[in-house]
Amino acid sequence: MLYLDYLAHNNTLKNISIGEKLLLGGGGLVLSLILSRPSTLLAVFLAMHIVMLYARIPLGYLGRLWLAPLTFLLIGIGSVLVSISSSPFTALAIIHLGGYYLGVTPASLVTAQAIFLRSLAAVSCLLMIATTTPVSYIVTYLSRIPGTSTIAEIAYLSYRFIFVFLAAAGQIYTAQQSRLGYADTRKSLTSLALLAANVGQKTFLTARDLTIALNARNYRDQLSFYYPIQTASPVRLLLILLVLIGLALTALV
Repeated sequence: MLYLDYLAHNNTLKNISIGEKLLLGGGGLVLSLILSRPSTLLAVFLAMHIVMLYARIPLGYLGRLWLAPLTFLLIGIGSVLVSISSSPFTALAIIHLGGYYLGVTPASLVTAQAIFLRSLAAVSCLLMIATTTPVSYIVTYLSRIPGTSTIAEIAYLSYRFIFVFLAAAGQIYTAQQSRLGYADTRKSLTSLALLAANVGQKTFLTARDLTIALNARNYRDQLSFYYPIQTASPVRLLLILLVLIGLALTALV
């Protein structure tokens, strides 16, 4: 997460208007949700990755970012792909296990493929926004929309508390390592248990200190952020609209 935040502040698209990036990512996300043609979903996936590569996001880091969503997605796809029944049924592949039959039917295969491609396209849109735009800039931008400032600030505070959690876990882990807490398997399991038991308390105390620091700086229910002046380019806006229209037209192919 720390490196992701660094990339969001240091990429070749950092000076591009946030509205333009949100239009591209949000438009691609909408297309991913309303269109089901595999060609469209793959086109959205490729378009977002082309943008991220143009922004100089390392390809290896992109692969690591995909590990968590892919793991979650594959586990979910497995429950859709495999049908279970106590009696035999028509399937492309089927095995008999105990008193049940496990198989892959044509319908489950089509459904799993659709979910998989749609998820890839949708997540790629979110990753494009996350890797090219700092969260604080997004919060400031969305706060200008009436009725969204509170929701945006809650989202930002939740995001920052991830860093608080990671910092607390890192401090405890470093202290344990300095005392040879992971020298063998038994000590490692004990240290992990202590880490899990204490990281919550440490995070709570750190969050409390941050709240006190905000109140000491006259916090009045609204966070203030540095927001660079960015002007949307009519040429880029037109290009983004053309890209989105082109992606939508792939549904007709």
